Amino acid sequence: MNEYRVPELNVQNGVLKSLSFLFEYIGEMGKDYIYAVTPLLEDALMDRDLVHRQTAASAVKHMALGVAGLGCEDALVHLLNYVWPNIFETSPHVINAVMEAIEGMRVALGAAVVLNYCLQGLFHPARKVREEY
Repeated sequence: MNEYRVPELNVQNGVLKSLSFLFEYIGEMGKDYIYAVTPLLEDALMDRDLVHRQTAASAVKHMALGVAGLGCEDALVHLLNYVWPNIFETSPHVINAVMEAIEGMRVALGAAVVLNYCLQGLFHPARKVREEY
């Protein structure tokens, strides 16, 4: 996590990729690390680089699926607030990773939470937003 502070894109992408693999394989043990990694992931989900957001969304997906039902819903909702704006992305790889992260959140948080996010967009005044939802 300390290496993410290096201001080089390849190093930061490597850190995000390793976090994604880490949470994919440790599963329930991710509960111990979710609060430590949340600030790093929220920074990556706000980054201008598409690859950062794609890899961070993949890490969020694996983390959400690993800690489903273990009492980490507050951190997951916090991360969902950073994942959700990326649904307006045009890159197919990023949008695929974001949709998978939202599906992971659906499993971990429940369908009702994700439905509340969807309903807000279905009745949005802008047509482009409604079409996306």
